[in-house]
Amino acid sequence: MSRLAEISDRDLLLVRLRFLDLLKSFFVDEPDAERMSRWRGIFAALAKERINRQLDDVIEKLAENLNKKDLQDLKDEYYTLFTDPYSRQLLPLNAAYYLDGKSFGPSLVDYRELLKEARLIKDRSITDPEDSLPLMLDTLIALIEEEKQGAGEQTKDLQKQLLEQFLIPTTAKLFTAVNNNSEADFYCSCIEFLKAYLDLEEGLFESVDGPL
Repeated sequence: MSRLAEISDRDLLLVRLRFLDLLKSFFVDEPDAERMSRWRGIFAALAKERINRQLDDVIEKLAENLNKKDLQDLKDEYYTLFTDPYSRQLLPLNAAYYLDGKSFGPSLVDYRELLKEARLIKDRSITDPEDSLPLMLDTLIALIEEEKQGAGEQTKDLQKQLLEQFLIPTTAKLFTAVNNNSEADFYCSCIEFLKAYLDLEEGLFESVDGPL
C-alpha cells in the first residue's frame, strides 16, 4: 500500500501538487543551478522515505544521479534530448507525436476539447503546443487546485480523463523511447519517475471508483 493512501484528503491534494510541480520542473526548460540545488535537497529527503517500491527505487537512482553529475552534464543532456533540432536523440514532448505519430492529430483535437470543458486557455506567450508534457502537467495542477477550492465531480472526472487518455500513455511511450539511450541516464530516470508517479495517481482514482 502507498503512503499516499494514509493521509487526509486535503493533505493528499497538497502532496499531489508538490509532486507535480517537481515533475514539471524537469521538463519546462533547461536546468539551472538553483533548480539543481532544489532537486538535490528534495531527492536526498525523499530517499529517506518509503512511498512504494517502484517510486522508492527511481527516487534512489535520481538522488545518486544528482550527486554524481554537475550542472553542465544536465544542461548538455537536456539540450540533446529536448532542444537540439539536429540531435538523433531528440524527444518531442507533445502527446500527439506519441499517440498519433504526428504533431497534429485526433488526440490534439480531443485534448483541446478537454481544455474547453475545463475552461482553461493556453497563455498566448507560450509557444509550445497545448499537449506538450509540461503544459499537460500544468493542466492537471490547475484541476487539482480547483478541487482544493471545492470544485465538483466534473473536475475529478477531467483529471482522470487527462491521466488515462493523455498523460499516462504519452509518458509510457516516452519512457520506451528513452529507456535504452545511454546518453540520457538522468532524464531517463526523470521520465521513469514521472511514469511511476502517474501510475500512483491513477491508483488514487481506482481506489475511489472501486468497490468498498
